[in-house]
Amino acid sequence: MNSQKINEIIKDVVTIKKELIGIKVWKEEPGDIRKYEGKAFPGMCGQIGEVLTTGETFVTNLSNQLCTGGVVATGVARPPSPKASINIAKMHLELMKDYGNLDTALCYEDEMKKLIPHCKEKNAAVQLGRFREMKEADLVLIFCTPGIADLINRAYSYVTGKPIQGFGGNGGCPFVIQYPYVTKKPSFTYSDISWRKFVGLTDDELTMCFPFQSLVEFIETFPSVAENYRKFGEGMKL
Repeated sequence: MNSQKINEIIKDVVTIKKELIGIKVWKEEPGDIRKYEGKAFPGMCGQIGEVLTTGETFVTNLSNQLCTGGVVATGVARPPSPKASINIAKMHLELMKDYGNLDTALCYEDEMKKLIPHCKEKNAAVQLGRFREMKEADLVLIFCTPGIADLINRAYSYVTGKPIQGFGGNGGCPFVIQYPYVTKKPSFTYSDISWRKFVGLTDDELTMCFPFQSLVEFIETFPSVAENYRKFGEGMKL
């Protein structure tokens, strides 16, 4: 089952406004794929937004990021040192006022370390592009409504017998890049203001992420599960 066929099945079963985005992690930077130029603002979320707008594919690394969440998530960059983490927290606190004080900001970071496994791999670059055009993507991002997310979750659980982990918090990269990349399990999040703004999500959209192989597991049964899902309640006396 290739990416184009999987993309076709999903788009045939549900109406999704945005392209599915593929993420491929490279041990060595490929020479035959365009290298991203300059620094993305704020980071990989902005680059994903660019792919959605332009349809282009490119590889990116630490030199192209202001926010390093996406490259840390995929092992292309190391997590910041404790001292650097404090400085980053201070900067975020000053710019975004996203916590009541520095102690709260640092507490949040400590909780995130417990929640999201660290990527122990060492990689060189990340390729971003439209999933249907990408060979051997590691991860697939799906931007959809909660109703469609529920339907996709039903199909996944129907085959695997497993739930999908969801997250609420600040950012998107830890929840729908790092978690699925490291654990090889799907996830979803409504994310935060930065991810939503720079990816270009509307108020009715959230983000799901599937490792490629977890999509392969259930995609062939997706149409039939969706058909049964849509008939739910028929004939019931409510």
